[in-house]
Amino acid sequence: MVAPAPGRPGIGCRLLALLLPLWLVGCAEQTPSPSPQVHQGLNLHTVDETSVPRYYAVPGSVIADERVQLSSRISGFIRRLSVREGDPVREGQVVVEIDPADVDGAVRRAEAAVESAQAELADARVDVDKFTALTSTGAVPMDTLRKAQVRLEVAQARLAEAEAALTTASAQRAYTSITSPVDGVVVARLREAGDLATPGLPILEIEARHTLVFQTYVAESRVAQLDASRTVRVALDAVPGAHEGELLRVVPSADPVTRRYEVKVSLPARSGLLPGMFGRAQFYLGEESVLAVPKTALVERGGLQGVFVVDDGRQVAFRWLRTRRELDDTFEVTAGLTAGQRVVLAPPSDLRDGDRLAADTRDVP
Repeated sequence: MVAPAPGRPGIGCRLLALLLPLWLVGCAEQTPSPSPQVHQGLNLHTVDETSVPRYYAVPGSVIADERVQLSSRISGFIRRLSVREGDPVREGQVVVEIDPADVDGAVRRAEAAVESAQAELADARVDVDKFTALTSTGAVPMDTLRKAQVRLEVAQARLAEAEAALTTASAQRAYTSITSPVDGVVVARLREAGDLATPGLPILEIEARHTLVFQTYVAESRVAQLDASRTVRVALDAVPGAHEGELLRVVPSADPVTRRYEVKVSLPARSGLLPGMFGRAQFYLGEESVLAVPKTALVERGGLQGVFVVDDGRQVAFRWLRTRRELDDTFEVTAGLTAGQRVVLAPPSDLRDGDRLAADTRDVP
């Protein structure tokens, strides 16, 4: 018999190394699975389809529907600006004052022109009266009287023109003070004191806070489904609760890039609403049938959300669900359940797959 070479294990040792793990596994004590439990006093609910309103939600912002830009009707240097961005203003409040030096000069020139025209008219009347008397005696020819009468008519026209110029110049004084046409808030101060104000160049921009609306943009595939007779729900991130508004207008011209239509929704007159607030509008599109499960039936097992379904033998099984939206006290289910199945309401924490329900379970709506 040949002895194994030193340093090399024998065949028996190698077999022992291979069989030892298998023997250990076979001899290992296996943990028995827990036996099914019977749960008593639980309530069941039969899942069924229900009709719910269908909404189309789009983001948007609160804006002032009435925004005015104030500018001067005359040229002149701005002497005083009494408001800044964020300041509230009242209707009729003076917010800008223009230097009236040029206007005062124009008024004085117009007054001087009126006085000159009045003097010329008075002189022309004297000549007409004088030549009328002389013509009746034959001392002055009729042509002289005719020229005097023409001069009188020209003087009357010049006086009327001078008075009209004085009226216009005097009216310019009212334009040296610019007032706010609405109650609102200053959102832009575009000029400063000392700047030259010219007609048509904006000085201030004011938003009227009593005409706040929600502005959003609706896809062209949805704009025809909007119903002006239904209220629109508006939820703002900065203000708790939902607001009910009306569909004011749809601008009948889509953006050529986004293919969306501008839509404005009225907002209730209440404190806390400010232009620029972000939110979402929900437009009613009709009714639809969905499968809904009560919130109390939803549980989480192993990181998955689902319900316990009960079969005809009162055995329960955990069923994973796919939900889409929350509906009052229920969730809309899109996968995992079918109509007519029964689910456990408020399942206990120790309820597991394979457990059974006692005969005292009852169905609740």
